Amino acid sequence: MFTTSEFSRVSGLSIEMLRLLGTQEVLVPAQPDDDEELVAYDQSQLPIARAIYHLGKIQVPLERMKSLFSQNSGKIDIATLLTQQEQAPLPVKKIKKIIAQEAAIEALCSQNDADIEESKVDRLLIAGIRMQGKYTDCGKAYGKIGWQYGRQLSGPAMMLHYDKEYKETDADFEACFPIRKGDSKKGIEVHELQGGRLVSLLHRGPYETLAGSYARLLRYVRARHPGYLLPTRETYVKGPGWLFRGDPEKYLTELQILVA
Repeated sequence: MFTTSEFSRVSGLSIEMLRLLGTQEVLVPAQPDDDEELVAYDQSQLPIARAIYHLGKIQVPLERMKSLFSQNSGKIDIATLLTQQEQAPLPVKKIKKIIAQEAAIEALCSQNDADIEESKVDRLLIAGIRMQGKYTDCGKAYGKIGWQYGRQLSGPAMMLHYDKEYKETDADFEACFPIRKGDSKKGIEVHELQGGRLVSLLHRGPYETLAGSYARLLRYVRARHPGYLLPTRETYVKGPGWLFRGDPEKYLTELQILVA
């Protein structure tokens, strides 16, 4: 089971959207509760939420979504749902990409926990730029930090997430690099990340399929620990270069959660 904020993170739907979907009976929580902190969603609801995410991108009204889900009872077929849209049809190539992406997310969700690791980590010195906006706004920040600290960089780029839930345009995050030493400079803060017990999972593949690995990692943490601390962390072990995007299927992203 996932809390509302956790389900928001793995589905790509904001908490406000999940509330609306519940009141409109498009996607009702598996365990509703008057206390929003106790509202819970089941992993089996993730394919429906992901279908809503993609239908929302092409501005399909909620009433139309509700009708589509009632017509396509049983297993959600994202290809059928997307091709049934007459007002905003997607190119076949785009639909195929979405189908492959969602199949990868589903496969990641179903894997066992053998590759999830727990370790003790020390405090880590970083140079970072905290931002509010879209996650894709981070590129210039990495370039600025790299330019200012150069040889003092001691590891790959990281992103710190200060929100538990998913936010599309007003996310609170920090683009940063580990450094050996250094002082804060204009617009860049040097500070330490807290040490402690870290749960981590190495995600292989494009960033668009991170939801599957996050679902598995959050499920693991919820089953074994009383809670976790913000910010959660992403370390980009292997990703796009400064000049070339590379092959997204070969990207390596380590998802890290400091547990209480």
